Amino acid sequence: MKPWLTILLLVLNYVVLFSQTPNRLNKQGKRTGKWATYMDSAKKIKSFEGRFRNGRPIGRAYFYNNDGVIDRREINRFKKLKTTFYYANGITRMQGQARLENLPDRIHYYFYGKWKAYNEEGELIKYYFYKNGELLKTVYTDKNNKTNDSLIEALHKIDKEFTNNNVRLTDSINANKRNTLRQIVFKNELKLSDSLSFMKIDRIMTIYGYPSRLIVGDVSVVPFYILGFAPSWLKEKHLNILKIAADKQEISWKSLAFFIDKLKVAKGEKQLYGTQYFLKKDEYVTYPIEDMDHLNERRAGVGLEPFEP
Repeated sequence: MKPWLTILLLVLNYVVLFSQTPNRLNKQGKRTGKWATYMDSAKKIKSFEGRFRNGRPIGRAYFYNNDGVIDRREINRFKKLKTTFYYANGITRMQGQARLENLPDRIHYYFYGKWKAYNEEGELIKYYFYKNGELLKTVYTDKNNKTNDSLIEALHKIDKEFTNNNVRLTDSINANKRNTLRQIVFKNELKLSDSLSFMKIDRIMTIYGYPSRLIVGDVSVVPFYILGFAPSWLKEKHLNILKIAADKQEISWKSLAFFIDKLKVAKGEKQLYGTQYFLKKDEYVTYPIEDMDHLNERRAGVGLEPFEP
């Protein structure tokens, strides 16, 4: 064999071997070639494997859970990710398309378009429709299933934001008792945050009425809970909807009785069920009550104990 040919083969062999070496960075410090990462130092529980070119994923990529079982597979094509999620038993759980965008301040990964969802037996049960990562609607293959996943997600988000912001800002207000100016800032921020939550609940109630457990499951309690903190005009606006929901046993009439009495007291009216008190000289005094002769009848009708002055 000619010397130059031997050298060429050696160089080619080196290039091939080098290209097979995992976890390499190019001259710009970007991932290139094959990559694999592990959960453990012994490299027995894999967390990721795939290929990169100039820092961008190419071809197939596999993601694993904490037990080393495949959780997700992605096929990268022209900045589109054909994505499949799996159950622990290897059956497809969800399938659709996603995008990965490198923004100046973060990496934005989101779903878009139509996604398919399966049960653990591999049966198609519903379709998700996404736009820029936001779930727009859910369509079940079983036409008798009335669940609204997008509404469930919206109520979850409102509830989480309302609770977290109240805890965070109330703590900040209490921590600045000696700093009046900072207290005012946090109180205004809390007022704005609450107003946004009230607006979102108002919109949902206006569009859907009171969302039933059949449609949204356990989060059906969220609108009633948040309306309990809302201004009187918003409570008044949706009171009839709440009464209809109570008649349908979506919320309890006992809880609604407290809601109604609080609203009436806030408006300077006499309460109906005698649930509201105030403290006067170390004694609890009941706010004025309408039609005392029939009070216990009204209380019994909503599940309250007889009134005791």
